[in-house]
Amino acid sequence: MTLNINKKFFILAGETSGDYIGRSIIKGLKDKEGPNISFFGIGGSLMKEEGLNVMYEMNDFNIMGFVNTIHKYKKLNNYKNNIISHILREKPVAVITIDTKGFSFALAKKLKTLFKKNNFKCSLIHFVPPTIWAYGKSRINKWRNLHDGLFCLFKNEERIFNQYNVKCNYVGNPVIENFIDINKKSNNSNILYKKYKAQEQDFICLLFPGSRDTEIKNILSEFILLIKNNKDKSKNIKWFIPTTKLQYCKIVDKIEINGLSNIVKVIILKDNYDILKCANIAVACSGTITLELVLFKIPTIAVYKTDFLSSCIGRMLVDFKNVLLPNFILERGIVPFLFQEKCQFKYINQLLYENIEQIESKKRIFKEASNEIIERMDYSKSEKKINFATQSSNEIMNVINSFN
Repeated sequence: MTLNINKKFFILAGETSGDYIGRSIIKGLKDKEGPNISFFGIGGSLMKEEGLNVMYEMNDFNIMGFVNTIHKYKKLNNYKNNIISHILREKPVAVITIDTKGFSFALAKKLKTLFKKNNFKCSLIHFVPPTIWAYGKSRINKWRNLHDGLFCLFKNEERIFNQYNVKCNYVGNPVIENFIDINKKSNNSNILYKKYKAQEQDFICLLFPGSRDTEIKNILSEFILLIKNNKDKSKNIKWFIPTTKLQYCKIVDKIEINGLSNIVKVIILKDNYDILKCANIAVACSGTITLELVLFKIPTIAVYKTDFLSSCIGRMLVDFKNVLLPNFILERGIVPFLFQEKCQFKYINQLLYENIEQIESKKRIFKEASNEIIERMDYSKSEKKINFATQSSNEIMNVINSFN
């Protein structure tokens, strides 16, 4: 059934970080365009809260690894064809995709051909372009001239794309803005410690196993072994596993099966974000969370483990110096990275305790890094304050209006 709304937008986000970005985009468009707009597509709980009419569950698109992509190819291709049919029927003013690069690319490529064939004016817009700075610059060629608007969330990313004659505009970063907003609020440390049943002398360690099923499968088991083999009782470590609402029950079950319910507390990060203000150290699956942790000045170790074939392909294609967002932004390796065979509890434990023994100097280093990231992303000492929701909505509407 066609919606009786002046302007409709299709928007797709296939993972937790994209859901967060999508919420900001929807908010910005609603503020700019008023009530006579609607959104349909794929997103998570945050985008649903802003009024997104969901076609499929976001988790179905949250796929990593060469083997998993092949395994889900038929299902994803069916989704793509159904989405295309829905878009052609609803006739939105724009198709907005966020990250989910493989699926987003295939969708945009097919739509571009069909729009031209049917003489249908609809803007193709993409946020979070391929990470050519980490996964090979040759990928940039197939993205050239595909979208009507291409937007990035990192300042130095804009420079790299423009060097290759691909127009890509930096529109700010909602993760940075969220940190700045939270950091302005004064939290009583005693209240926070009481909330999480900890004391100031306790050492709060956060473990992030990722948001995808495959990440949790490969990484959570190493975290469980890390906790079970923690022999040094001189450090009173309080273990927390922050996760998404979608993965919460699955992780709780694993913790209970391993008899660790009294040692580890599983929490939903969205509802307990203030734990980042009192944490001492973190071990995190590679992703946006590593940037958030560095912003909160938390000494962090990044880890990742995937299937054997994907890891072999990754070693050939990935620039490991740049694969972590904070390292890419700072152009140096502040966050150590344990990949594949190094992502084992014994190596994590060794690096964890090295950081604990040097915790004061590590805190100073990460504090300086946090300030430098904010500066490099144009959020500090700037006369013109960046606002991602406003900037992204302005850019989207500029692209749409250029069609008329």
